[in-house]
Amino acid sequence: MLKWIAGGAAAFFAGRYLLRLQKASKTIVTRTSLKVNRVGLSGIELRANVKLQNPNPVALAIQFPFLNLTHKDISIGSSTVKNETIQLSENSEKTFDMAIQSAGWLTLIQVLGADIVQKIRSGQKVSLDLLATTSTQINGIPYEQQESIKLTI
Repeated sequence: MLKWIAGGAAAFFAGRYLLRLQKASKTIVTRTSLKVNRVGLSGIELRANVKLQNPNPVALAIQFPFLNLTHKDISIGSSTVKNETIQLSENSEKTFDMAIQSAGWLTLIQVLGADIVQKIRSGQKVSLDLLATTSTQINGIPYEQQESIKLTI
């Protein structure tokens, strides 16, 4: 009888913990900011800051985030993939600094148009509406969030 009670209590607490982890993975807040690092022969190099905020009373194991930038549903740049797990303690935040290499000039001409690319290469101000998609895993549960970002080059 004691084994059944202990087993029931263990199942209850394990289920409660898993439920808290699932809820925690849904309430993570992501903030992404972009800035131009340089415009070179191979394309545009951007710097991205991705801030993950954990407003939960549960510590989380987070896979290093991957960032993909799209314009009109076409990828124009992404971060590198890292196989690294970071611990994010309860009620805290972590900022990730990443280099984003854009697609080459030929792809940028096809996606943005020759006029905009010519303005970028000549140093004129251009504003682009981008969609930043942050992908990661939180305690083994896939997580993805999209943000609209206005980038001025």
